[in-house]
Amino acid sequence: MFSRLIPCDIRKLVLPILYAVASLVSLNAAAQNETPAIFQREPRPMPSSLQIEAKLQLETYFSSLAQGGVGLLRLSGDGILGARAEFRRETTGFFYAADGDWYTLIAADMDASPRTYPLTVQVARQSGEVAFTRELRIDSANFIVQNLNLPRGRAYLADPEIETAELALLESLTSEITPAPLWDASGFELPHDSELSTPFGTFRRLGDDRQSRHTGWDQNVPTGAPIQAMAAGEVIFADALAIRGNYALINHGLGVYSGYAHFSELHVDEGQPVAAGQIIGLSGNTGRSSAPHLHWEIALRGKWVDGAAFLALWLPSPSGAQKDAGAAQ
Repeated sequence: MFSRLIPCDIRKLVLPILYAVASLVSLNAAAQNETPAIFQREPRPMPSSLQIEAKLQLETYFSSLAQGGVGLLRLSGDGILGARAEFRRETTGFFYAADGDWYTLIAADMDASPRTYPLTVQVARQSGEVAFTRELRIDSANFIVQNLNLPRGRAYLADPEIETAELALLESLTSEITPAPLWDASGFELPHDSELSTPFGTFRRLGDDRQSRHTGWDQNVPTGAPIQAMAAGEVIFADALAIRGNYALINHGLGVYSGYAHFSELHVDEGQPVAAGQIIGLSGNTGRSSAPHLHWEIALRGKWVDGAAFLALWLPSPSGAQKDAGAAQ
């Protein structure tokens, strides 16, 4: 049909382009019917919204956040010295990425009330400050409820005081913010290729009206399976905990941490740098666990977030240039 509509002298130039476009449309249509990848690499996706102020652009890569969700903001334009975002009484700095633009991650903790909240971005640049404002919605994640039956010898681990003390320790560790990303261009991916099981945020009944929250995701992994670091970073904890058993915690920079629980063996030490995909231990059944499996979790600036949603984010490659992410004060 194309050959009847296009003059012969330009047909040779136009036809390859049209066929290439048709092929891309076909591929995109097929991709929509496939299960989406658990993480994204290049290219950067299209933003869901765009704001322009004083020739600066602020792009939002999500339309709303579910409870426990994480969203990416991108800031671009000339003369930017630094920027910060304010959302739900938390201030976060932007970091400078390899593409020459600025980014930050904002989060909705798992207990955030579903409603609309204001977002403000303050940008410092050579000619003065620029402000962006908008409203963001947090949606209900519809967390499920699950009964957890512990083996008799581990029933004492349902004690809320034990769990409270462990969560306080992890909050203190994951609240530290390294000012630059430690991940690399390979990004983040699952620590094991098995299927996901118990989801993030699940309310767990432990008996006698005791209830806990599931801070990560589970994967059904047999004892002794090698578990890999989800991204490059530095090990800041590698030891035994009461609830999580043998546990490794990795700092990926900018307040992003990944934790791995119930190991039978730990193969890393505190202070050790790790590469994406490096084996950090063997799965097991230690701690508050009723069967061999891997529990993994993601924290952002001291808050537990939905790890599967985080791994689905496109993240920019870090820049070697050190720029002050908190310059907008």
